[in-house]
Amino acid sequence: MGAHGDKGQKGIGGEGEQSEDAERRATEKFISDLLARGEAVFEGEEPTPRTTHVIKREDDGRLTVRRLRFFR
Repeated sequence: MGAHGDKGQKGIGGEGEQSEDAERRATEKFISDLLARGEAVFEGEEPTPRTTHVIKREDDGRLTVRRLRFFR
């Protein structure tokens, strides 16, 4: 539920849309950082010893991240 009790309601150009955009940017940054550090591979690629996450592209184009293991 949002700060104003607007559970799931999103107006055009409203708070919900801004929240989704911020969430998308944060996810893209997280994935970019994982790839830059060599800690992630795309699904179907061979994981390296440093790989901690697998990135999957969903049918709708979104990228999702799944933790593979913890790096020690």
